Amino acid sequence: MTGQADHSARPTFSVNKTKRRRTGVTLPKHGSRSYALLQALLTGPGTFYQICERAGFDIEEAGMEHRLRMIFSRFIQGNVRLAGIRYVLKDASRAALLGVDPEQPGQVATPHFRGTVGATPVVVVRRPAAEVRP
Repeated sequence: MTGQADHSARPTFSVNKTKRRRTGVTLPKHGSRSYALLQALLTGPGTFYQICERAGFDIEEAGMEHRLRMIFSRFIQGNVRLAGIRYVLKDASRAALLGVDPEQPGQVATPHFRGTVGATPVVVVRRPAAEVRP
């Protein structure tokens, strides 16, 4: 070491280009095999072969079955779950693929509420001790 600062160009590393929606779900890039498999899963759950057939992949092609099995082994980036021998799309992933906004947490007024929202005085009445029922 010469003790001098090294100002040479450093290699840059690419950032994962998957799409993270407000739902917290990471979706694969458009046009990728993973994305095509998720689109095929929108029609319903299925086995490995059924999903590959729906997505239009020819697993007889050299090396294609191995590549697809590697994608499935990671549960298509965590967007599916295995139920028996069938792969099922998770609800959050389905909503993200369909572009549905996530539900906002909070309390919703019941259908019978028709008044105006605001603070209302409340009177608390206590019974005398003799009237308390067991």
